[in-house]
Amino acid sequence: MEAFFSHMSIPMAVLGVGLVIFVHEAGHFIAARLCGVRVEVFSLGFGPRLLGWRRGGTLYQIALVPLGGYVKMAGDEMDTRGRQPRPDDLRAKSVGARFFIYSGGVLMNVIFALVVFPLVLLAGVPSMVPVVDAPLPGSPAWYARVPAGSRILAVNDKQVFDFFHIGNEIALGGSEPVRLELLAPGDSAPRVFEIVPRYSEDPGFYRVGLSPAPDPTGKILVAQDSPATLAGLDEGDRILGVEGASPALSLRQQLILAFKSMGPVTLRVAGDPERLVTVTPEEGEAFTTRRAFGIERRKDRPRLIGVEPVSAYVKDLRGNAIARSLGIHLGDRVRSVNGRPIHRSGDFLLGLLAGEGRLVIDIERNGERHTLEGPTLTDPEAVALASDVNVSIDLESTLVAVMPSSAAAAAGMESGDRILAIGGEPVATWTQFQEHARAAASRAGEAVTVSIEREAADGAVEVLSIAVTPAVIRPMLYGFSLQTAEYVYKAANASEALIVGVSSSWRFMTEAVRSLRRMLTQEVSAQNLGGIITIGVVTESWASKGFAKLFFFLCILSMNLAFLNVLPIPILDGGHLFFLLVEKLKGSPVSERTLGYSQVVGLVLIMTLMVYVTYNDVARWFID
Repeated sequence: MEAFFSHMSIPMAVLGVGLVIFVHEAGHFIAARLCGVRVEVFSLGFGPRLLGWRRGGTLYQIALVPLGGYVKMAGDEMDTRGRQPRPDDLRAKSVGARFFIYSGGVLMNVIFALVVFPLVLLAGVPSMVPVVDAPLPGSPAWYARVPAGSRILAVNDKQVFDFFHIGNEIALGGSEPVRLELLAPGDSAPRVFEIVPRYSEDPGFYRVGLSPAPDPTGKILVAQDSPATLAGLDEGDRILGVEGASPALSLRQQLILAFKSMGPVTLRVAGDPERLVTVTPEEGEAFTTRRAFGIERRKDRPRLIGVEPVSAYVKDLRGNAIARSLGIHLGDRVRSVNGRPIHRSGDFLLGLLAGEGRLVIDIERNGERHTLEGPTLTDPEAVALASDVNVSIDLESTLVAVMPSSAAAAAGMESGDRILAIGGEPVATWTQFQEHARAAASRAGEAVTVSIEREAADGAVEVLSIAVTPAVIRPMLYGFSLQTAEYVYKAANASEALIVGVSSSWRFMTEAVRSLRRMLTQEVSAQNLGGIITIGVVTESWASKGFAKLFFFLCILSMNLAFLNVLPIPILDGGHLFFLLVEKLKGSPVSERTLGYSQVVGLVLIMTLMVYVTYNDVARWFID
């Protein structure tokens, strides 16, 4: 069944979006017929007709451009030509009748959500478990010490049953403090955290640094014809741990550290009996592949020198007794831990775990070197210390870590080298180096001279000039990853389904309102707006999870369409409703001239919006 939905996701997405448009236009059609107005055209899409048929005086058609639809009624205000309206013309009807007709689409979209939401919830919706992984180091949730594995019960007093509710509520709350009610592992009663979110330029909204937890049983996703399948792993296998890794580490941490070796990884796989499986990575392609709504796009990987900034800078600290006793400060640069040089992400943790005697940390502070010493750490203490000291990339230095199998490695550069100049241009920060490195990499096949400073073990320093020819770095692929924790949310009975369905309809309508408000106050970037391409891609993704997930999304889409159409913008339903209110108040219709000019303005606004969201779609899905 899963394979069926995967293969049928694109046609299901097309039919699903078409259904929401059909529901909206059917609302206008039904309202018009109830009020005795003759409908001339009922169209799904705009532009030239692809197919159609006539019945009862109405032309039903599917048009070329699938960006919406329309219902053309007899006696439309823009087609009066000064003649007296006929009894079945729209213009002949009362203000109340016309108000009902123009609001018919919005009403039908809301009714669709109110009816379908409870049915979907009663059937069961595949959802991401609202359980969080370890917070992003340095993030607001990290400082608040939100425990990994906590189940989020409510955000700002709104109950959640899917992880995506959490991010939405935080983003739409803007800069206001976020109130998280959660149940931490081992707790019997919920806790409440108040966290001030932080704006992130990418993706352009407020976040607190939470991500979904992996499946608690260690279930994995496996790519077809990958090193993982060759090693004997199957989709759904449960990984218990990495052979030789400290049990104090989470499974995700064990895998991250193992993958950094870029060598064979031996896994303990659940079964009767438990078995060991060794996965040997293979070199990936020299291009990346991206698929969006059935369209696959390949792009060559960039040529790189093959170095990255060292991850040795103490960027964030939170309360830790061992860190305080050692005297670790913000801004320290960690040179080594228990004799292990600190160059790449994870080195700090590995150094702490490797110690067998007293803890020795060599640091650089304000240009001076210091040695910090402390007691021997147990593995849990080492993991706790590493989680409380955020050792991050150092952008104010040109100390580099050399990537394995890179052009820099082949040319003789080493991790810990300090770059002095590239192509004869002096550099003092990583950002300056990056600018010149990009320019050098754009000249295919040409070597660039990199001047470096290298310190020997005895402290002697030498300056070297190394010629590096930028080249593509192919990733080492293992072919498996941890599954995100998922479950099927199902209402206990029809009553609960109805209550949750109605509240969900209201939630998504208010989220649309809040999204617009946050964009106007620039607390949510307008770059997050998406058009028909994004709708198609998301619909396809949700359709691949089955009918319940697809119809859940269609309900969200229906509520968003209802909100968009009720906005008082001429040519939209809301614009017509606004002019009908004016007519009711002043006792006469708005003049044809005013109506005509307003329609032009509205058309320009909508076309500008469509161009903008289409640009966002193309940039998001087809341009990096």
